[in-house]
Amino acid sequence: MATAIKSITVPDFYIPTEVYLKQDVVSELGGIVSAIGSRALIITTPRDLQKFSEALDRVSHSLHGSEVSLIVYDDLVDSPNTEYVDSATYFAKKSHCDVILGFGGIDSINVAKAVSLLATNFLFCDDLFENPHVNAPLPLVTIPTQPVFGFEILPQLYINEIKNHFKQVYAHRYLYPRATVIDPSFSTVIDDESTAYASISALSLATESVISKTTNQMVNTYALKAIDLTFKFLPLAYREPANITARANLAMASVMSGIAFTVCNLSVSMAIALALSSRTDVTVPQAMALLLPHVMEYNLTSSPGKYVQMSKVMDEDVREITVIEAAIKAVEGVRKLEIDTDIPQRLSHFDLPKTEFSRIAEIALSYPFLENAPRPLSRDEIETILIAAY
Repeated sequence: MATAIKSITVPDFYIPTEVYLKQDVVSELGGIVSAIGSRALIITTPRDLQKFSEALDRVSHSLHGSEVSLIVYDDLVDSPNTEYVDSATYFAKKSHCDVILGFGGIDSINVAKAVSLLATNFLFCDDLFENPHVNAPLPLVTIPTQPVFGFEILPQLYINEIKNHFKQVYAHRYLYPRATVIDPSFSTVIDDESTAYASISALSLATESVISKTTNQMVNTYALKAIDLTFKFLPLAYREPANITARANLAMASVMSGIAFTVCNLSVSMAIALALSSRTDVTVPQAMALLLPHVMEYNLTSSPGKYVQMSKVMDEDVREITVIEAAIKAVEGVRKLEIDTDIPQRLSHFDLPKTEFSRIAEIALSYPFLENAPRPLSRDEIETILIAAY
């Protein structure tokens, strides 16, 4: 007798992470963390420790006020690899911490996610990329000091893999943080360039979520709102770095793009950016921002109606023109925003050798962000996007 296989229904929306986003929310951090654990380990890179030292003092004060003991681990480099993650994991196990805090930018958050999972498993970081069975992690709280294009809540991480020398991606539902605590005042100390790259990277996830084959009305609303907030508040934050309202709305856009991406799981921009960053000195946010208009151009004819939706939230005038003309307005809108915030428009700005493009395209195809693309991609087509962007 045949055994019936029970079908699994995939939810249209799911996020188990508590989101706290408001000015001075750091003063409430102790109460948030004390409900989760009593011995916290903060993971941060030396760069983040130096740049956000005052913010970290406020974090420490809030935790001590709620009788949460705190250990800071910063024995990392600014772009850590899997070996550094293993060292941090060893320290976490020896410290007997019961909650991990990721404090800082994207590298600090990625390492904290990996450590939270590895601390409860007998694995090295390299082992994760073989997708082994894993035990539940230590609770994780992310404290991004700037928008990290959705990774403050995404159940994913990327890290420099020491064996193959390129960035590897690991995704698992266990990587959802228990909470993310975002105080927009932290990001007022970052420079204009970092603000622009981080926000355009979040915009990249949002625009591709709109056209993903797995999008739905609920997450589409989050993606479109993320686009709206970025267009309204990035120019303001770029001109007025201390504007808390602008910073808060860009932080919200980053979270919303992450929410959309958890369902849509499409980012041609990020796949190529990870590969490009693996082979060159260009950072992932730099590459995502530069590539975004070119990726949008590649996908435009496959989803023109969805591009029109984006054009409208960008406040582009789409009256009395064809659907294709209105769709093109979305690409033009992104390009104008990038030019207004001094984002380079050509890969040649970074003096990259074209001879790397074939290998970059090959690596990009290995990432799990392309399956839901409305237009299939091959290595040749990724190379074409890179050449167009050069």
